[in-house]
Amino acid sequence: MKKQPQITEQTKTNLRTAFWQLYTEKPLDKISIKEITDLAGYNRGTFYLYYKDVYDIFSQIEDELLQKIKDVLDESLATNDTFDLSQQMGVLLELMQTHSHYATVLLSDQGDPRFVSRLKELILPLLNRYFISPEGHDAYQLALLSEFYLSGLLAAVQCWLSNPKLPLDAFINFMVSSVFGTEYLSTATDSESSATAGNHT
Repeated sequence: MKKQPQITEQTKTNLRTAFWQLYTEKPLDKISIKEITDLAGYNRGTFYLYYKDVYDIFSQIEDELLQKIKDVLDESLATNDTFDLSQQMGVLLELMQTHSHYATVLLSDQGDPRFVSRLKELILPLLNRYFISPEGHDAYQLALLSEFYLSGLLAAVQCWLSNPKLPLDAFINFMVSSVFGTEYLSTATDSESSATAGNHT
C-alpha cells in the first residue's frame, strides 16, 4: 500500500530538518546517515527511500532553493518592464527571507561556495538589466564589475538575514539608494515617502 503524499512529504521534511540541524553544527563530511535518522526518529531504510546519501540530501536542498529563486526572478523579469530595481530585489529577498534558515547558512563561510556561484549566475541578469551597462566596458571589465556588485550584495544579504534589524522594505531601500543611487528606488516608494513627508509639514 502506497503511503499518503502528505506522509511522504512530512517524512522528507523531518529528515531534512534533522540533517540541517547537524549541518549547522559540523561539516558535511562529518555527518552520518545514522545521526540524521536517529535525530529524525527513523531507520536507515527510510532515509534511502528518499536520498542516496548525505551529499544527495544537501544537493536537493540547494537545488530546490535555487530553482525557487530562478522561478521568481524569471517571472518578475518577464512581467515587469518598468525600471524598478528595488521591486526586483524585493522579490528575491522576500524569498530568501522565507527560507532564511537555509540561506543564512549557505551564504556564510560555512556554506557551499558552489551555491554562491550558482546564485550569482541567477542574479546577474537582474544587474545587467538595471545597472551594469556594457557601454564603455569590455568583457573583462564587465566581469570585474559584476563580481564586485554581486559579492557585496550577497554579503550584505547574509549579514541582514543573520541579524534583520531593518524590515525588508527598509533594507531594500537602504541598499538600493546607498549602492546604486536614489534614482533606482521604485516610484511607489518615492511617492510613499513624499506623502509621509507631506503629512509632517
